[in-house]
Amino acid sequence: MKVLIMSASTGGGHKRASAALKKYILEQSDKNEVVIIDAIEECSKFLNFTITKGYHALATKIPELYGTFYETSDKDTALGDLLNGVNSQYGTKLLPIIEKINPDIIVSCHAFATKMCSVLKCDYGMKIPVVGIVTDFMPHRSYIGEKIDAYITPSDETTQVLSDKYGIDKDTIYTFGIPIFEQFYQVDEEAKEKLLTDMGLDPKKKTVLVMAGSFGVSDILKIYENLVEIDIDYQIIVITGRNQKLYDVFERLIQRDNEDPTLQNAPDFIYQMSEDNIIKQFYQQNETFKQTIDSTFKHPSSHSKPTKLLYFIENVDDYMRASDFIITKPGGLTTSESLACCLPMVIYQAFPGQEAQNAEFLTKNNMAIMLKEDKEGQEQIKELLTNDDALQKMKNACKTFAKPKSCEKLYFLLEEITSKKGE
Repeated sequence: MKVLIMSASTGGGHKRASAALKKYILEQSDKNEVVIIDAIEECSKFLNFTITKGYHALATKIPELYGTFYETSDKDTALGDLLNGVNSQYGTKLLPIIEKINPDIIVSCHAFATKMCSVLKCDYGMKIPVVGIVTDFMPHRSYIGEKIDAYITPSDETTQVLSDKYGIDKDTIYTFGIPIFEQFYQVDEEAKEKLLTDMGLDPKKKTVLVMAGSFGVSDILKIYENLVEIDIDYQIIVITGRNQKLYDVFERLIQRDNEDPTLQNAPDFIYQMSEDNIIKQFYQQNETFKQTIDSTFKHPSSHSKPTKLLYFIENVDDYMRASDFIITKPGGLTTSESLACCLPMVIYQAFPGQEAQNAEFLTKNNMAIMLKEDKEGQEQIKELLTNDDALQKMKNACKTFAKPKSCEKLYFLLEEITSKKGE
């Protein structure tokens, strides 16, 4: 079976889902073949730049406007028609690429790619079956297209909305969960102590995981400042991903705490950097960032917490299984991986649109809480660290909503669909 997976660069989740599915398919047979393409970039580098940068700029700088855009485009409006027109215009550029690859089936991990494939099937006679994956807990009109052979959803509620709101035939909807790497499902409470010991952490202490790469520098410093001020003995894991600037800030902050946090203040820390260091330049030019750094570095030594700092890592699942809960943004893939690890979530600053909808779904079903700011946020974290009963109920809820063997179920569906292609 030859599978073409269409991904996109609008966030790392689409790529992770694609990579997880590819790995599983290739492991099943040496006769299988998988090709992954960035569908939007293949259509137009300009379109890809506009979508990826535009999303980030709107969501971070003008979130209310992005939320309005997201809601309006989900309706039968001129804006929704415009998006359909863009997909139709650029989708035709995928046709020669698909013809060259000549797959048995196409799996779309992005809404725009699904829409483009629908255009190719409806207007250009493409016969290749297409499976669209909904990578958020609440669907959007952009995921929907005519002649899509199957939809994969992360929850029963998602499936119901697809059917009731968008009129999708339930026989074509499969609640398999978002494809994630199989190791996330290997939860073993007895192995947790060994994991923590191997990581150089105390197996007897509660552990908080912070997935920090998607936060702004000032945001995560505020969160960390609040965490270390909680008067409970626990430990923190911070993963910055490929955010080098953020890693550098944390590395110096943690090193200072490990030595003597009363010996340095913020200006000393900043001015030790070279003149071309972007953090130093930003500190000197941005008053808000300067005030954040100054206030963050003024907490006393008694407020420091044991912290393990990590850059980009492949074994995120190990750190999820070793932790008691995670502080994260509510992206579809990260939340699905957390659910698989039965890891309760503390969600910070969900952007309007799909993140807000994901956050609403997770909090409504007791799998997550929304983190408030300053002292209120500290009290929320303290409650989770001290109330084992409440934390266990959240873990049980995560286990209930997790979708084991998502890749396996999807693989069997792909085989079933391709076997009927010639009929």
